[in-house]
Amino acid sequence: MSSELLITGGKVYDGIGNMPIHADILLRDDRILSVVKSGSVVFSTARKLDASGLIVSPGWIDIHAHSDLSLLADPQAYSKVSQGVTTEVSGNCGLSAFPVLTGEVREHLEILYQKYDVPITWHDFRTYADQVDSVHPAINPVFLCGHNTLRANISGYAGKTLSADSLSAMKQLLRKMLEQGAAGVSSGLLYVPGCFSNERELLELLTLTASMRRIYATHLRNEGDRLEEALAEALFLAEKSGVPLLISHLKTALPRNWYKLDHVLDMIEKFRKSGTKIFADRYPYTYSQTSLSIVLSSPFDRMDDRLIRDHLQHDPECAEKALTDLIAQKRDWNRVILTNTAYEPFRKFCGRSVFDIAAEYARSPEKIVIQLLREDAPGTMAAFGGMSDENLNRILQQDWICCGSDETARPENSSLGISHPRGFGSFPRFIRLAQKQGIALQEILRRLTSLPASILQLPERGVLKPGYFADLVLFDPEKLQDQADFPNPHTAAEGIHTVIVNGRVSYTGESRQVTSQRAGRVLRCTGK
Repeated sequence: MSSELLITGGKVYDGIGNMPIHADILLRDDRILSVVKSGSVVFSTARKLDASGLIVSPGWIDIHAHSDLSLLADPQAYSKVSQGVTTEVSGNCGLSAFPVLTGEVREHLEILYQKYDVPITWHDFRTYADQVDSVHPAINPVFLCGHNTLRANISGYAGKTLSADSLSAMKQLLRKMLEQGAAGVSSGLLYVPGCFSNERELLELLTLTASMRRIYATHLRNEGDRLEEALAEALFLAEKSGVPLLISHLKTALPRNWYKLDHVLDMIEKFRKSGTKIFADRYPYTYSQTSLSIVLSSPFDRMDDRLIRDHLQHDPECAEKALTDLIAQKRDWNRVILTNTAYEPFRKFCGRSVFDIAAEYARSPEKIVIQLLREDAPGTMAAFGGMSDENLNRILQQDWICCGSDETARPENSSLGISHPRGFGSFPRFIRLAQKQGIALQEILRRLTSLPASILQLPERGVLKPGYFADLVLFDPEKLQDQADFPNPHTAAEGIHTVIVNGRVSYTGESRQVTSQRAGRVLRCTGK
């Protein structure tokens, strides 16, 4: 069979913002060989793929994902490739599956990722990436080194300020991970143990990261009541260290903080104009998703989920205090949706609000939450409806915003847990919402392709031109639409015709199937 594939008759967007052209695209092996005016050249030996009536774009890059273990458990990555994603970045929010140098870190990750049933046998980025490559993923994974995992290898998960020797050891370990090809470092300063870090620690790590020409992606220390202070910290660190900054899932959480967006955008623009490289990602939904345990107050906000579970199971007094504090919050449980849990009696309620679940049991919502966390704090996730549609639209208007699903690659079924709708629909939905804001399609596609590729310094990716890697998505602009919602989150998007990864057809929309030609590979970064 010929190694050449000719895509004919499509409307081609190059990914860098130029107006589209009708062109034929010749692929050979994993590269784009030529892009010529439709019908101007005869390629008699190439296999043909008719793209008449379709748009042809560089493959879409999910710059914020969490597929660290799921790609090993199910390398088909159905939820991602079925919505046009050819490359995704995991290791976000301070959590990566590497390095693993201590028994404590290995045990922590094994509990956290127990639903994937994947033995954690690696110890650094190189051995981890080799493991991912060995299963032949359908998409190209990129990985950040998570600050929380990095720190835990040096000082565990307890709250402590690092000594000079510990900080030096952590820098050496980070340098090794970056030298081996990690794309940068991420932080999750809301979570244990990253929440214990101080300015000195972060600045030391980020100065090293900048010197190696990698990026810093951060889940801010706070996205609600102290959003401006948390953003100021991140902007200061980026300016002082010189590291390119990617703000994770930029948002203003909780209605009482929606008004802050003007100041937030002004703060970012001020630093951008002064020369600091600042970008952000955003999923096109107003429901966030994270561990249900974030609803707990002190002292649980300084524990990891495993400790939270253990305390609630074995300390009745502690559990009673947690319940009392929850009741005092007077939270609207109609806007908290259970999205995932390994606690079997409650799995049937995934996709429904905590308020509805409580009504089924004739118990208070707070007692339902405590029961879920007592049984499975590490595996119980929830979606929180605390964001504004108007603010979402304004964020999408910014030309430095990329799309990030903030979700794990999952199969059609629920064998690897249940997704937020964004796991199956982020990219079509991002396009549709941005178009409603009057943004031209060529600009929207730039933000899904060449912009994230340039932020990550992925060579010869994200642009449709000769010599570049053949990562492409063919879609019908009239039919493109996300279909997933909370009751039916694992529903593939409409309008995706064909997805090509490294020159191989990886997904066909007609059959809605991932093909056997899984040609993804870990993209190891050099920073050059």
